[in-house]
Amino acid sequence: MATRELGWLLRAWEHAADVVPAARGAVLVDEAGLVEDLDAAIDLPVDQLATLVARLHTEQFGPTAEGVLDCDSCGEVLEVEVPLDLVAAGSVGSAAVAEAGSRIVVLDSGRPVRVRVPTTRDLLAVRGRDDVAAALLARCVSTVDGTGALYAPRLDAADLALVDAAVEELAGAASVVVRARCPQCGTSLSAPVDVAAFLWNQVEREAPAGLAEVADLASSFGWAEADILRLTPTRRSAYLALVRGADA
Repeated sequence: MATRELGWLLRAWEHAADVVPAARGAVLVDEAGLVEDLDAAIDLPVDQLATLVARLHTEQFGPTAEGVLDCDSCGEVLEVEVPLDLVAAGSVGSAAVAEAGSRIVVLDSGRPVRVRVPTTRDLLAVRGRDDVAAALLARCVSTVDGTGALYAPRLDAADLALVDAAVEELAGAASVVVRARCPQCGTSLSAPVDVAAFLWNQVEREAPAGLAEVADLASSFGWAEADILRLTPTRRSAYLALVRGADA
């Protein structure tokens, strides 16, 4: 626990606990000071946000995350290790695509459209819609001249497939998939990686221990929380060893 940045951990736990899952990644990177403010985080394309979230996980909790895959064929539950350091380093997707943020896609009809990467603001805007996918496309697919968004239901299946393929590639770090083979039945398994969910799970798991550290030091030395949070991890760990060793 002492290797974590305790101030960030407790701020992140407090401020992200009550927000909807779609916004947690933006809140976590904002609390870490990786963006100018929360609005800037919400307006980041989801691929760039996922890269920042993976970097934060790598710095605070290590380069890998533990997850599970359920095999629908035989019921086996597989434990998998997700290398978030590769996501943090931008080792997924195309760097050129990530920088572009949008792409011109020529539909089957020959009509060009501009496809851009969705942002957290887009995801929040379409929550609760009857057809979330169509609502998201309406925000992220527009005419090339910028005069307006497209009405998604007007796109046929072939056009939607072209747009979906472009969005998936543009999404880069936000569209990482973990794959494995079931050792029991041999079925190939895959699942999308929610980087922000991995980070939040770690924050939620470790926050109680962080609060306990503050409580132990405050009760033993009479220090204020702000003073405790200013201690380096090494000094905080040393003081905790003294306090908890004496209690033992």
